[in-house]
This record gives sequence, structure tokens and C-alpha cells, in this order.
Amino acid sequence: MLLTRYQRIMLAAFIFLMAADFTISSYGVLFLPGFTEANALFARFMAYPLTFIAVVGVTKFLVIAGIIAATVWFNRREREDDPWHGGTILCSTAAVGMGVMMLVLVVGNLFFF
Repeated sequence: MLLTRYQRIMLAAFIFLMAADFTISSYGVLFLPGFTEANALFARFMAYPLTFIAVVGVTKFLVIAGIIAATVWFNRREREDDPWHGGTILCSTAAVGMGVMMLVLVVGNLFFF
């Protein structure tokens, strides 16, 4: 098995959150004149909306593919019953980290702007 059930759930949550972030950023750059990008690496592309969307989209896709590839790599090299299984830690950290980042961005935008 390439991915455990738990890893698939965590990856699905991570992909959903990445897609939501991508959708929000794309909508913002296209339709909201006061929109700013929090990530300094992507902010420099704001003057060119389609380039911005392409760069952000490709980057998010590569991150998702990399996390899946790393999880599969860990799964092939470690025992599944290991409590510190690298693939499970990687999937959990990605999903929780993205969830916290989205929560901070949403709360920050609702209450401070």
C-alpha cells in the first residue's frame, strides 16, 4: 500500500486547504484592487495577474506532489507500526500547518482589515 488511510485523509485535507488558498489568491488578484499577497516570494508577481496565478498554481502543485512523493518514500522504508512514522508525520504536519495558516489569514483578514 502506498498510502495509509490516515495519510490519505490528511493529504485530502491538505490538498483542499491548498486549493482554497489558491482560489482565494486567484480571486483576489483578479477582482480585488486592494488585494495583497502575504508571501513575499509571490507578491512580486502581483502586477501580472495571470503570471501570479500560474506561479502560485505550479508552486502549490509541486509542493503537493513533493509531499506525496516523500510520504510514499517513507512508507517504503519504514515499518507502518512505528509511532514516529515519517510519512504520517509529514502528512499530519502539512495538513495541520496549512490549516493553522489558513485560520490565521482568515481571522486576520476578517478582524484587522
